[in-house]
Amino acid sequence: MSNSSGAKADLATVEVALLMLDEAKPTAIRNTATFAEWRVKHDALDAERERLSELIVTLEHEECEAKAAAEAVALRERYDECRAANQKLAARIKSDLKKANAILVALLRDTAQADIATGAVNAQLPDGLEPLVPPEAIARTRAGLPRQDLTSKRTWLWTTEGGMLIGDQDSVRDYGGGRGRIGQGSYTTLCHLALYDEVEFHPEEPAQRPHSLWQMRLVGASGPHYEYDGTRCNHPHDVLAELARGEIAAEPHERPIEIELRPVPTVDEAKHESIKSPPAGTVIS
Repeated sequence: MSNSSGAKADLATVEVALLMLDEAKPTAIRNTATFAEWRVKHDALDAERERLSELIVTLEHEECEAKAAAEAVALRERYDECRAANQKLAARIKSDLKKANAILVALLRDTAQADIATGAVNAQLPDGLEPLVPPEAIARTRAGLPRQDLTSKRTWLWTTEGGMLIGDQDSVRDYGGGRGRIGQGSYTTLCHLALYDEVEFHPEEPAQRPHSLWQMRLVGASGPHYEYDGTRCNHPHDVLAELARGEIAAEPHERPIEIELRPVPTVDEAKHESIKSPPAGTVIS
């Protein structure tokens, strides 16, 4: 229990005692001595109530400050832990991205070169040879599945006179002999039973071609750039060109040097007159 909670419990006890004194007042006022005794007790409890009320305010303020200080310390600890974790993860991001990009760049280059070679061979195929399948299609294409029948049974179903199957079979009124009707009045439709094969099956699934590896983007491990941007590529030759561009961009380069001219603030008139204008282009240190 906090200090303020104990003070609040004491204040509640004092409040109850004052209430009991107030109830006893009509009896105490009938005698000078008893009233004087009542007054002393009432004044003492009233003073205690005032003291406890102010004490509670002080204690709650102190507890709030202590809580805020503890939260500040805890936040500082979390801050330090988070900063250390971020530094550690930043180093891992840089290292792991570099490793991953090295693997993926090599894979992209080999895939593009294989696609170019496959296309060149397929363009010159003699009769009797099937076209070669690119390696990525072999690796990532999901083959289609044929239809597969599971169960089959024969069942009688209601149809219209024209042979159209009735959707709500239970709504047909059966008149016997394989005859029935559906609807009311002028909307009545004659029906008859027809034999059907009811087959439960897995439907055919078409083959699914993957999105090309060319379309991926590889973020740079050491800066806010793309080491490879597949959105630029529409052909295997484009892939090789984009990989070469990334290699050139990653090479060390000198920072550019630029020149900026800033006007010198106007000087005092007297000083200005005493200064002889130097030849154009003169450098004043």
